[in-house]
Amino acid sequence: MEREAVLNFLPIFALILFLSKLSGNISARFGQPAVFGELLAGLIFGPSMLNIVHMNNFIALFSEIGVIFLMFFAGLQTELKEFRSIGWAAFSSASFGVILPLVAGTIFSLYSGFKLSESIFVGAVLTATSVSISAQTLMELGKLRSKVGMTILGAAIIDDILGIIILSLVIAFELGRGNIYFLLFRIFSYLFVATLLAKLFLKRYLDFFSKLKVSRPLIAGTIVLIILYSWTAEVFGSLAAITGSYLLGVMVSFTEYNERISDRISTLAYSIFAPIFFFSVGLYVERGSMEIGLYFYAFVIFLIAILTKIIGCGFGALVARFSFMDSLRVGVGMISRGEVAIIIATIGLMSGVLSKSVFSVLIVVAILTTVVTPILLKAFYRTG
Repeated sequence: MEREAVLNFLPIFALILFLSKLSGNISARFGQPAVFGELLAGLIFGPSMLNIVHMNNFIALFSEIGVIFLMFFAGLQTELKEFRSIGWAAFSSASFGVILPLVAGTIFSLYSGFKLSESIFVGAVLTATSVSISAQTLMELGKLRSKVGMTILGAAIIDDILGIIILSLVIAFELGRGNIYFLLFRIFSYLFVATLLAKLFLKRYLDFFSKLKVSRPLIAGTIVLIILYSWTAEVFGSLAAITGSYLLGVMVSFTEYNERISDRISTLAYSIFAPIFFFSVGLYVERGSMEIGLYFYAFVIFLIAILTKIIGCGFGALVARFSFMDSLRVGVGMISRGEVAIIIATIGLMSGVLSKSVFSVLIVVAILTTVVTPILLKAFYRTG
C-alpha cells in the first residue's frame, strides 16, 4: 500500500514542479515575484478552482521541509554587517513599522470577534516585510544603494527577526506548553544555548565536513544542522521549527562558507522544496473558505497593511532626520508582505492558530500589497 501511495504521488510531484515553474515564469514576466505564480498555480489547480490537485501527506512533508530550507536561506541573506552601516535609521523605521501594524491588526481583529491568539497572529503577519520587490524596483530606479534603499534593506532585516519572534511566542502560548514563566525560560534558554554552540563549534564543524573525501560533504553537514536546529527549536525551545533554521542561517552567514553553502542550498530549495511549498499554500485555500462576512474585514486589513507601514516606517525615518519625501519612500518601500507573510501565515494555519478563512484573507493581502508596492514606489520617486 505504501509503494502504491508513492507511485500515485510521483506524477503529482512532477505536475506540481512543472506548473509551479511555468506559472512562476509568467508571474516574473509581469514584474512580480515568481513565488506568486507558484501560489496562484496552487489556487487554480487546487480545491478552490479546478480541484485537480489535493493536499496529501507527501505534499505536506515536502512543504514543511521547504519552509525550513527557505528560512535557513533567509537567515543566510540576513547581512547584519550591512545593517550596522545604516544603524539608527533602519532600527527606528523598523521599530515603528512593526509596532503599528502589530497593534492595529490585533485590535481590529479582536474588534471583529476573533480570539486573542489569532488576532495577535494577524498582527504578526502584518509586521513582516518582503523587501525583494522593493529592492528590484529601487534597482531599476538606480536608488538601491541610496540612503533610502539601504534603510529599507536594513529595516526589513529587523522586521523579519521581530516577526519570527512574535510568531514563535504566539504558537508557544497557544499550544499551552507549561506556564508562561517556564515557557519564556525555555525559549530564551534555547536561543542562548543554540547561539552559543554555533559561535563555539560551527566553524570547526564546517571545517571538518568540508575536508571529508566524499561527494558534497559540506552541504550534507549543513543539512544535518538545519534539521537538528529546526527539531530542537520545537522540542526543547517551544518555538516554531523555522526559528531554529533561521537562527542557524544567520550564524552560518558569519562564516567563510556562507557563499558556497548559499549557492548550493538555494539550488536545492528553489528547484524542489520552495515551489512545492508555495504551490501547497494555494491548496490550503478551499472554495468558500473566505466567508462573505469577511470581505469587509479583508478590505480593512489590506488598508491597515498599507497605511501602518507608510505611517510607522515613515515616522521612524522622520525621527532619524530623513526628509518628508524620503520618509514616505521608506514607508512605501516597506509595504510589500510577499513570501515572508505567506510563510508566517502558513505556519499559523498548520499550528492551528489561524482558521482557514483568516488564512485566506492574509494570503490575499500578501499578494495585493506586493502588487501595489512597485506602483506606489515609482510614483513617489516621480513626485520627488
